[in-house]
Amino acid sequence: SNCDDDEIEVEVEDECCPVCRADWLTAVNPAPAGDMNEPLHLTCAVEGIEITADNVKWYKYNPGEEDLGLLPKHYSLSNDGLILTIKKMSDTRVGSYKCVVEKDGKTSEAEFDVSLPIKHEDLIEAKASNVAFFEGRTLTIEVEKLGGTITEIYWECNGERMENNVGRVKIRNSKSGSKLILKPAALEDQARALASLRELEPRIQRR
Repeated sequence: SNCDDDEIEVEVEDECCPVCRADWLTAVNPAPAGDMNEPLHLTCAVEGIEITADNVKWYKYNPGEEDLGLLPKHYSLSNDGLILTIKKMSDTRVGSYKCVVEKDGKTSEAEFDVSLPIKHEDLIEAKASNVAFFEGRTLTIEVEKLGGTITEIYWECNGERMENNVGRVKIRNSKSGSKLILKPAALEDQARALASLRELEPRIQRR
């Protein structure tokens, strides 16, 4: 290695070869999950060198790099520069961050991957919690939409997807919900049929 004793080789995107970086920094909480509308603190630990806040910069990147010291409305820095506070977590604050220390012509970096938990909202509900079952008669189970983005509602029974017009199954989807009709109902149908759904996409994409 061509690096000094206090440096390590790291791979850098768009660089042909590994580059030497000082091994001064550690991300104390490298993969923090924030809470919506709450503050989140990213903490960088430094070892082996004396620095001041002037040596420290924070960036949000991918795509591009934003110097967060220039965005005091959304971020604040501790006096020593080693703690970045995201003042109010939101979808736009999710992503990759890095703490960068430059001194004596050398650079050290620590990276953070900030996320928000995906909230699973109830998008449908059963119109009736109990359905009367009579073998040989028509059995109808209905769910209605509560809101949110729904691209598809489908029905499962015992883990298997049920298809419209296959066997005794009829499925009627509408703007307001979905009906599963079994005509006639057989004893095997007494196992509870479950409605499930797919959202268009997760609210928050995780890396």
